[in-house]
Amino acid sequence: MSDVVVTGVGLVSAYGRGVPALLDGLFAGRAPAVGASDDAATRPIDRAVLDGAAPSSWLASAIGEALAEARWPENSPPPLLLLAAQAEAPPGEQNALYAPITVVADARRWERPLVVSHACASALFAIHLAARLIRAGIHDAVLVAGASVCNPYASESLRVVKAIGTAPSRPFDRERDGILVGEGAGAVLLERAAAPAARGATPLAALAASVAEIGGRSSVASDPDVVYACMARALDEAGASGVDYVHAHATGTVQGDAAELEAVSRLVAERGWPAVAVSSHKGALGHLLHASAFPGIAVAVAAVREGGIPTTVGLRDPVEVEGVHLPVEGPALRRDRPVEHALVNAFGFGGNNASVLLRRISPATPHHTTESPELG
Repeated sequence: MSDVVVTGVGLVSAYGRGVPALLDGLFAGRAPAVGASDDAATRPIDRAVLDGAAPSSWLASAIGEALAEARWPENSPPPLLLLAAQAEAPPGEQNALYAPITVVADARRWERPLVVSHACASALFAIHLAARLIRAGIHDAVLVAGASVCNPYASESLRVVKAIGTAPSRPFDRERDGILVGEGAGAVLLERAAAPAARGATPLAALAASVAEIGGRSSVASDPDVVYACMARALDEAGASGVDYVHAHATGTVQGDAAELEAVSRLVAERGWPAVAVSSHKGALGHLLHASAFPGIAVAVAAVREGGIPTTVGLRDPVEVEGVHLPVEGPALRRDRPVEHALVNAFGFGGNNASVLLRRISPATPHHTTESPELG
């Protein structure tokens, strides 16, 4: 088993507050609650599903959920916090584009947490850094968190590169035409494998491997060769003989989705694997930018614990790619065998590319009972 494990995950999404709300929505294949917006490029959360909670509270909510699931003692010093975000806020600046200088969650407080900023791959870059800190013996536990709130700066930056699409986003669909910006927050607690047992906590999944690289032939387009290299390295470093599920970055752009599918197809063909199931949450939630990988981690943890694989909301007419199975919108797929390995991808402008491989630890009681099609 890996020496780094995931012990807690927290989320705020357009499905509501908490990881169960996200999983119930995605595993049922239904669309979330999206609020009204004057900006056609965005899919803001309908505040009613959060009981009107302000965006300034979302990060603390996700952190609190992750620490509670990990049974982190209230009287213990909090773990190191890494924020996946654009940049630290300038003095007096309250713009949602920036990371807060002070983070408070319940009775816990962090001053000037380290900000990890690697465009839309920031969360996975931060997870990669957290794993390295733990494996190096520098920290026993590292909390990675971040939030994304719709704002005109993000929308306009995507319009400049002609990446914005029409509502809703449709990853992998023949009619896909671009990104819509979503909202939410997430948190993931990583620990040295031996640590949780001392307080009676149970690891959710093993962090089998992580890869974070900067490279590619374009500052805005995905490079299939680099995407392939990230996934291949993660699998090789973990000694994994295969992967059962890929939670794709897949934002709904024509070029980006095609590059990621080309890389997965090449990986499957070269290693002689059966077709791999691939899906994305962005058809439901939109693109959470720096925080975009948190829903993917939550879904991958659920996959290795429970065996189900969610479909892609909005996907009705999938492209055909050799070695790749793209389940259309609907209830989650049920497998006749466990999901041993789930791979999460995140790619960002500037050649930021990352893949995280999670490994199943032990059987878990299924959380979802929705009738769904078989996947061998």
